[in-house]
Amino acid sequence: MPKVIRLSQNLSIQAREVGKVTERSPSQQIEHWVCLGKFAENNSELTGKRLLDILNAQSPGL
Repeated sequence: MPKVIRLSQNLSIQAREVGKVTERSPSQQIEHWVCLGKFAENNSELTGKRLLDILNAQSPGL
């Protein structure tokens, strides 16, 4: 169930701008960033590029 979370205006603007390029809504872009952060914390030995590859393979609809 969706839940309202307060975010800084700056983060919201960044998500909107990046989302236009990546064809994601601001919410989808923030979820994408959260998933990257979770992967990074759980797999500190992986490179940023490898984390993106893993995430993209697991989320083809985003």
